[in-house]
Amino acid sequence: MRYTQLHHAVSHNSTGVVHNKTLTDTLTYLREQDLVQHHQDEDSADYRLTAGGAKLVDLLAEIERWSRQYRTSGSP
Repeated sequence: MRYTQLHHAVSHNSTGVVHNKTLTDTLTYLREQDLVQHHQDEDSADYRLTAGGAKLVDLLAEIERWSRQYRTSGSP
């Protein structure tokens, strides 16, 4: 996903303003943790999840699913 698309998506899903520096710092941290990669070619640049990043997304989705079920049923 391109930086501007990321910024729009994050800003749209946030309750506050997401500043460029905040997003840049976060992307740098995620790159350092090997969760995203920055790809650049002659025409464009974008960010992509690594295999570890994709696994983390799957794990967080499973936690979200579990939490919805737990809140709905009222039991573990």
